[in-house]
Amino acid sequence: MRPVTVQFLKNPDIAHWGFEGRSLGEDKYGSWIAVPSGSKRWKGRESVRPTREDGVFCAPHEGWWHLHYNGAMTQFSHFVDITTPPRWVSENRYEMIDLDLDVIVHQNGDVEIEDEDEFQIHQVKYGYTEEMILRAEAETKRIVEELENRREPFFDIAEEWLSRVG
Repeated sequence: MRPVTVQFLKNPDIAHWGFEGRSLGEDKYGSWIAVPSGSKRWKGRESVRPTREDGVFCAPHEGWWHLHYNGAMTQFSHFVDITTPPRWVSENRYEMIDLDLDVIVHQNGDVEIEDEDEFQIHQVKYGYTEEMILRAEAETKRIVEELENRREPFFDIAEEWLSRVG
């Protein structure tokens, strides 16, 4: 499995969160990346503690989102960042602009939107375009519905890919 660097940016060229993982493969939904416990990660240019549990990312072929799935044994099973479409800049690296909004699924199944206040502030600070704002709002609504209705690739498919991490 080839190594993959996953880089979240702030509009358009400020390093935000980054992760080292490895490619697991692709399906009709997107590219799946293993992020095993202990994987290197950073915020901006500073290293932070490695990941604590196994996880899997999905960089979708289409859509303004990015999935971080940890499974049933963690505080949040799903963490879906609302982003610009992930873009492969090389065989071993993809990037996207983090548009602040996050949709999480708690262990009890509740779905929650986080960081709406940041989204409002960063629209001005980072100069989000009208398209970015409208797409982020629409995608957040769509992702909430997908998660509330237990649609794929967020559940059984994500769990299957997570089972390959290790």
